[in-house]
Amino acid sequence: MDAFSVLQREQKSIFNEAIVFAGVCLSTPFAYAATTGTVSASVMGLWALNTLYFSSTIFTVKLRKPKTSSVIPGVVYHAIASLIILILYWFGCLSPVAALAFGLALLKFGIAALNQEWYRTAKIQFVATLESATAFAFFVIVALSVLPARLTTL
Repeated sequence: MDAFSVLQREQKSIFNEAIVFAGVCLSTPFAYAATTGTVSASVMGLWALNTLYFSSTIFTVKLRKPKTSSVIPGVVYHAIASLIILILYWFGCLSPVAALAFGLALLKFGIAALNQEWYRTAKIQFVATLESATAFAFFVIVALSVLPARLTTL
């Protein structure tokens, strides 16, 4: 689907990129189902959290280009994503720590949005490092949030 869309438009749309992230993030419930034989609401909550977190990168990176540098779509996306995460937490699909991990996406977007000129002119290596470091921190926080209590006290 991604390749077809890119060939048709010769570019990636926000919707298309989000679908790609959602597809890649399906590895979470697939791995869980393969090892346990079941799928739970919390695993689907983690899939949604991963998808929303990594899709937020679309809006942060688009701030680098003058043509797509409006912060409004990013603010709307992050508000809706935060509401979805709050709902998932409310219904017990996400632990408080996992839900709060989305704060890294908000922080990263906020830094880029409030410092657009600097962010646009920063070397791509810095942007890649920022994305990689926050993704790794997100991974560690979420991974620790799903460990059984007896393993987190060691």
